[in-house]
Amino acid sequence: MGALSLRPVVRSHPGLVREHNEDTALATPRLAMVADGVGGHAAGEVASEAAMFALAHLDKTKLDRTLPEALEHAVDAANAAIGFIADCRPEAAGMATTLTAVAIDREYHIANIGDSRAYLVRDGVLHALTRDDSLVREMVDRGMLSPDQARNHPQRSVVTAVLDGGPNRNATAARGDAQTGDRLLVCSDGLTDFVDESSILAALLDPDRERCADRLVELALAAGGRDNVSVVVADVVAATGAETW
Repeated sequence: MGALSLRPVVRSHPGLVREHNEDTALATPRLAMVADGVGGHAAGEVASEAAMFALAHLDKTKLDRTLPEALEHAVDAANAAIGFIADCRPEAAGMATTLTAVAIDREYHIANIGDSRAYLVRDGVLHALTRDDSLVREMVDRGMLSPDQARNHPQRSVVTAVLDGGPNRNATAARGDAQTGDRLLVCSDGLTDFVDESSILAALLDPDRERCADRLVELALAAGGRDNVSVVVADVVAATGAETW
């Protein structure tokens, strides 16, 4: 199969109760990412923007290494930038962000740290491409909570790994088979904490990705909108020469 690319739509909303938006989202024909500044930490929006700028730089770079290596390097650069900013700005000390990114060539290359997520819809079925770094995910894995209980748990926003400028902040890397006709969703937990996966899938099955992205945000707001919500909805198509790495 030849190289593939994305046709993305981005939506981001501060929610109904937050004063500002700490999410940052980016999508191009070659990658999609969402970063969520960790709530309760100083300057979360600065941290998520630093992650976005690192991924934007990757998108504009002529690769001198494999794409998985370049994606890992971009995540490391994001973490280093967050640490540098925090060192230079005392008021930003303690800032952090999640990051979920999917880059595409002939397959999906995924980097994830925190509890933002990536999903794939293929043949009408929703597949999770990432695993949350979170307290409730660990509790689900241990059989202490069901997935439905985890979605409503009071500690559902407690993450166990983030980019905060510290050492050894390694994103989980994965690869996945990609096909034309796939639909990707990359989103912050402002969607998945409040909207169940069956409702997310129903929205993603709408062939109009603009309407689909709007619907996902509407669902999060209708559920109370208690967090920033960001979504990237992207359809997978054959790449043109200008869209390849």
